[in-house]
Amino acid sequence: MTDVTSHAQASAPARGRRALYGLAFAVLFLGGLILSSVLGTGTFPSPFEPDTVTEAYFAANQTATLVAGIMYVIAALPLITFVSAIARGRFAGLARTGGFVAAAAIAASGLVNITIVAANATGDALHTLHYLAFLTGGLIHVPALGLLLGAGTAALTPSAPLWTTILGYAAAASALLSISGFVTEATMMLLPLGRFTGILWIVITATRLARGK
Repeated sequence: MTDVTSHAQASAPARGRRALYGLAFAVLFLGGLILSSVLGTGTFPSPFEPDTVTEAYFAANQTATLVAGIMYVIAALPLITFVSAIARGRFAGLARTGGFVAAAAIAASGLVNITIVAANATGDALHTLHYLAFLTGGLIHVPALGLLLGAGTAALTPSAPLWTTILGYAAAASALLSISGFVTEATMMLLPLGRFTGILWIVITATRLARGK
């Protein structure tokens, strides 16, 4: 019993250090969004907009697209480490599945953005790559992130403040429901809602775990 308790106490600081990678994920991902806005012009187009709008945006924003793509690829790495800090108990499998898929999807989205610039894609190729970037970075990444949020919130509920638990479940629900975007554009607002409330929960949770709470 003493050995088990000692092991748990010894692993707590390590878990706290791994939790800090959640902050790194948030900084890198949001940094990619901010830098692409600063370096670029206009708003990143939806794949449902006319091809002329898409072609005009990417033609004028190659640097912004490249920087965002690189930042997203890098952001996937600390997200994987953060998963190891919150995957515990009977929810560990769900947390790992959601976290790893979310990390792979955002990295894939970043790689597609890089490919758009590197290949100087136009026409049908650009339309296909643009849709893949949206699919992986939105309709796959966000619901998978929701699975991570839900499992992480459930695992941490015994030690977390009530408001943090409520935020985690609300973010998870929004993110998971955003998968309905495959069916109708009417629910597309769930993508940014689930994404950004999820990142907020990650930042709060990472800070709390790093402080040993």
